[in-house]
Amino acid sequence: MVSLEQIRALEARVEKAVLLIEKLRKENAELEQRLVEAAGGEERLREVEQKYSAAELKAAEAEERAAALDKKVQAAEAENAALRERTAQAEQKAAEFETKAEQLRHEQSRIEEGLSHALDKLDAFEDLVMGISLSEAAGNEGSQPGDEEVEAVELSPSTLKSQEEPFRNPRPSDMGGRVDIPGSGTIRHDERAGDNGDGAEHELDIF
Repeated sequence: MVSLEQIRALEARVEKAVLLIEKLRKENAELEQRLVEAAGGEERLREVEQKYSAAELKAAEAEERAAALDKKVQAAEAENAALRERTAQAEQKAAEFETKAEQLRHEQSRIEEGLSHALDKLDAFEDLVMGISLSEAAGNEGSQPGDEEVEAVELSPSTLKSQEEPFRNPRPSDMGGRVDIPGSGTIRHDERAGDNGDGAEHELDIF
């Protein structure tokens, strides 16, 4: 990569080469004028021609170098422009990454808050279950030794029906209109039709 200092140094060299070319041309012109004035010999003229040719060669070389330097300067400027564009793109991507990172941090914070809330609820539920278990344990320990223990027995539907039949209230027609209730006497059931036809009226006489 060509730096700005190198470019400036090359420009300075080009300027020096141009000045040198101008100087050489002036010298050649002066020499030619002197040769014409002095009417020197052919050898001096040849020398002047040789110097002039050498000066022209140097001038051509200087021009070629100047053109090469100009191309290098243009290439350096194009490279600098590409680097500036890449730098701008990198800065834009960095800004996008920073925005995404901020969104991820916010999402992570929200998830952590939700997990913390769920854990708090779970702890409260565990405390509630432990409290109920301790209350039941305390109730079982505080029960009297003489309390009856009831054992749950799984019964079939037919067994349940047969056991429920004796406990059903008998119909008055089956017992002649009398129902015996322990400790309460006898209940007589009479069915009478109302005079106004509003429905059956039931009377219970407790003796």
